[in-house]
Amino acid sequence: MPTFCSNCGGKLEAGVKFCAQCGQTVTNAQAPATPPVAPPPAGGGGAIKVIVVILGVIAFIMLLAAGSCLYIGYRIKKRAHEFAGNYAPYQGKKDACALVTEAEVSQAFKMPVASVTGSGSHCEFKFAGNDQREVAMSVTWEGGAMLMKITHGAMKQVGAGMDTFTPVPGLGDEAYVEPMGSGLMIRKADVLVNIDLRLAGNDAQAAKLIGSKIAGRL
Repeated sequence: MPTFCSNCGGKLEAGVKFCAQCGQTVTNAQAPATPPVAPPPAGGGGAIKVIVVILGVIAFIMLLAAGSCLYIGYRIKKRAHEFAGNYAPYQGKKDACALVTEAEVSQAFKMPVASVTGSGSHCEFKFAGNDQREVAMSVTWEGGAMLMKITHGAMKQVGAGMDTFTPVPGLGDEAYVEPMGSGLMIRKADVLVNIDLRLAGNDAQAAKLIGSKIAGRL
């Protein structure tokens, strides 16, 4: 952009200190204009806004999921405390193998017991012979009432609403033969005993006999 002398109006060349026409010292010549800086394209800012919104939505979903998990955990824990609060803790010896004798198992299943293994919450009675027949028994010493309810409800869901558990009246506080005679569940107060019959010929009648002994000792 050309500049002009402030005294005579003559055109000044770039970089001169005196006007060529009148000799005036060049002090207030118009400087070339600085080209304007173009603003950033509007599209870039829009993309950033979209990314920020997406990240915000993802963070919200994660917080919502975490809150839901905490709430579900709280409800389960509260429900478990409610069930446990209805029963006094079991005060007896917590040894599954002490709940029924070897002779009682042999008599109920009409097979001699070759060995008894286990302690605490699990016990196995292996019968004599080469076919590896056995009765396995597991005991939940605390929280059995809640576990019984959960297991029963889950099996109803699997059975499309049909109750596949067969109730056994008069055995403990609550007892059921599991589907196809595969086991017997007995609850006495907050203790749950599960007798696995799958390797013992699914003999529910024999399980009821030893179950009555077990319930009487809880």
